[in-house]
Amino acid sequence: MCRTDFSLVLLARIPGDAMRHIQMQQTGARPFSTPDVINESVPAPTAGWNAIDPIALMDPKYAPVLDNWVPRTGYVELRAGFSAWVQAMASGPVESLMTYRPAGSSERLFAACGGSIFEVTTQGTATPVQTGLTNNRWQYVNFTPALGSNYIYIVNGQDAPRFFQGSVWTQPSITGGPSPSTFSNIAVWKRRIWFVQGNSTVAWYLGTDAIQGALAGSLDIGALMNKGGTLLTIGTFTVDGGNGPDDLLVLLTTRGEAVVYKGTDPTNANAFSLVGVFQLAPPLGNRCLMDYGADLAVATLQGIIPFSLALPSDSDAVRGIALTNKIQNAMLIAAQQSQNNFGWEITHFPGQGLIVVNVPVETNSSQIQFVMNAVTGAWCRFTGWTANCFALFQDNLYFGDNSGNVNAAWSGPADLVSPIVADMQCAFNYFGDPGRIKEILMVQPLLISSGVIIPTISVDADFSNVSPSALVTTPAPSGAQYDISKYDSAVYASGIQVQDLWQDAQGEGHALAIRMKVNVIPSGAAGTSVFDTGVFDTMVFDGFGTGTQTLQVMAFNAIVRKGGFI
Repeated sequence: MCRTDFSLVLLARIPGDAMRHIQMQQTGARPFSTPDVINESVPAPTAGWNAIDPIALMDPKYAPVLDNWVPRTGYVELRAGFSAWVQAMASGPVESLMTYRPAGSSERLFAACGGSIFEVTTQGTATPVQTGLTNNRWQYVNFTPALGSNYIYIVNGQDAPRFFQGSVWTQPSITGGPSPSTFSNIAVWKRRIWFVQGNSTVAWYLGTDAIQGALAGSLDIGALMNKGGTLLTIGTFTVDGGNGPDDLLVLLTTRGEAVVYKGTDPTNANAFSLVGVFQLAPPLGNRCLMDYGADLAVATLQGIIPFSLALPSDSDAVRGIALTNKIQNAMLIAAQQSQNNFGWEITHFPGQGLIVVNVPVETNSSQIQFVMNAVTGAWCRFTGWTANCFALFQDNLYFGDNSGNVNAAWSGPADLVSPIVADMQCAFNYFGDPGRIKEILMVQPLLISSGVIIPTISVDADFSNVSPSALVTTPAPSGAQYDISKYDSAVYASGIQVQDLWQDAQGEGHALAIRMKVNVIPSGAAGTSVFDTGVFDTMVFDGFGTGTQTLQVMAFNAIVRKGGFI
């Protein structure tokens, strides 16, 4: 037998599946000779952004990428945009927003920018109330003495402190200690105002219910600090869940040492004592504290830590108890790269059930936000909000940006006049067969929306991360449009609708992830709203207004073709 004939005999003995594999390797084809075509369901990532679990083993309820999508209990929704509140107050960034909350009257909002403090309570109006200042980075408290007026009290470590009681801003007369202009942070505990003396280990305090006058005493924690640094900020932590005798005083240093005291009167040794010194990771900026129910949340290099859970733990063990545990890798990278930048801040936004962690990628230039659903603990990331500082004012969220503007967050269907770009990558899915090559042929996103939106759908294969380009989408009304359709015969838009259109989306590999991206801006050219898609008194015509649009993702269906085992 010739060599050619012998080769044919050998080839004839190769099993059919292996033979097809050889042929496909030679021709470049993939193993889909006897495919199984099935319909698979993929849940919306309601458990949120996951930046800690192995990407190959991630639960389908999570998402490796979740930008500008907010995870809710039963769906994932497009975040709202922001609208202008007060624009171009002064050159430079807005670095402080401060809310005055008097009893029995309306709240008032103040912003620090360009060496001045402006009242920005009324939309479109900025009234300078303090000028000629050195530093725009103020810390503040609201304080009400017994039988006294309500005050907002502010310090910044360079300028003299100020307070405002509803009619006039005043520089308090404070005696018996260092220059009050050195006070860099402020807190209220047991009916006393406490000050942090900048670049020191000393805290000072006024008398009970006092707003000025002689300092009643000081507390130097230097002898208790074993890791160096200085006193950074002061917070309070409650054991019993209320404001009472069990409230503890927490003095936090730049190296993460928390010196905790209990008692009622720091001037009386019998009524004031040390609880202990506890070690956290170094904190992120002097706005690193946030009251978190009865707890105290602390932004540190190892994540956002509930103080109550950190007390019995060492600093290396707190990562597992961090609120940011599910995004711990992203949080650690952000903290390490930006720990010295100004702009770190934690803000609770009860109106939307969110906790917003501002991440200053570059000081006064670039920011993102890590955002947690306060009910479920699910995380996402916001881009497009260039925020230096946040504040709650009349239960709504506001932020000061890099260009001297104050903006109303979660207001409007666009980021001022720019589209909201939202990107979602579902967890990689083996569809029950890790060893088989799969191909997604079509995807059906199940949406609830306030207009017809065509998202961009793609498929990432075998742990790739390719963000698709999404064309700008203008939500089309589901009914007729004013001044276009025939009156008395056309059916006008009815609002929220279910959208379940199948779309081509092709990807091939062992593990596949559905990717959805939208680039959404409201209807109307050059910022003009379209009648019957906006609502009078909430939409502003010739502008995008403050009404938000609805886009919720419930789940995805996918047509999947399964091939051979390779």
